[in-house]
Amino acid sequence: MNKKYIIFDFDGTLVNTNNIIIASWQATFEHYLGYPLTVREIEATFGEILVNTIGRLIPDAPVNEVVDFYRAYQDSHQQDYEVYVFDGVRELLEQLRERGCIIGVGTSRTAYSFWNYMKKLGIDGCVDEVVTMNDVTSHKPDPETIEAVLIKMMAHENGQHTTDNAVPDSVREAALMIGDTKYDIGCANNAGVDSVMVGWSHYVDEEAMLAEGYKPTYNIEKPGQLLEII
Repeated sequence: MNKKYIIFDFDGTLVNTNNIIIASWQATFEHYLGYPLTVREIEATFGEILVNTIGRLIPDAPVNEVVDFYRAYQDSHQQDYEVYVFDGVRELLEQLRERGCIIGVGTSRTAYSFWNYMKKLGIDGCVDEVVTMNDVTSHKPDPETIEAVLIKMMAHENGQHTTDNAVPDSVREAALMIGDTKYDIGCANNAGVDSVMVGWSHYVDEEAMLAEGYKPTYNIEKPGQLLEII
């Protein structure tokens, strides 16, 4: 087996939360700017932490207030927008487990909202280790998210926690990051880990991503194609 430590992003990779995210941003932009942004403009922010998006696109607004507005809208309108596990993902997770892979998630979502969705969708038992935005100080595309989840995955494999925060080259070589945004690919590039860009979620401006220096190792259109890589 070439790849053993399989790390997924959450939004747009495992689960389709696109519509509720877009609606939440549109409501936020309408409230603070007085006009909406295009869907493509919002999709370009996918994977970026809220405070950074707000700082770029609503620079004159109080950041914490805007974060609270955005999250309150999303929490109160979840029932209005379908959130679901992408077709083929449940089966993929089962097959990875059968092959002896360790399954991790590295997400820029808060721990509360991540586990809320995971439990609602019934996939909370399908992953071994998770790192959320609450677990790191530097966010994607910084490598900290991948390095933090790899440390957890190594401890999971060995059955014991470790105080050694070094990730061996052999583990990086056996790791794979799967995501839907330039932030996921950049995180993998910066961590020295192979990456997979998924094509089942939303539009991605790959030329712009490449111009920023981020390049996926692989591209796939269906979840099952990941098995061919590992």
